[in-house]
Amino acid sequence: MNKYQKTPDYIIDLHGRNKREAEILLDSLFSVNLYPHIRIVTGKGNHGNNGAVIRTYVKEYLNERDIRFNQSKIEDGGEGALEVFAD
Repeated sequence: MNKYQKTPDYIIDLHGRNKREAEILLDSLFSVNLYPHIRIVTGKGNHGNNGAVIRTYVKEYLNERDIRFNQSKIEDGGEGALEVFAD
C-alpha cells in the first residue's frame, strides 16, 4: 500500500436511498463523531432520471455543516464517492 493512501475508518453506501433516508443516515453518522475519515458512496447518478440527486444532496449537506470532503480517487469510486474528514 502506498504510504499516502489512507483507508477510511467507515464506508457508507447511499445507493438506492432517497434524500430523506440519506439525511437520517448522515445525521446519525455525524452525531456520534466516531470516524475521522469516512467514504460516502453516492453513485454518479447515471441511472436516475434526475441525474446525481444524492451526490448533489450529500455535497450540499457537507458544505452547510462545514465538513471537509473531496472526491475519491478513481480506484476508490471516483465521481461516485466522497472522502469525508470529520475533524
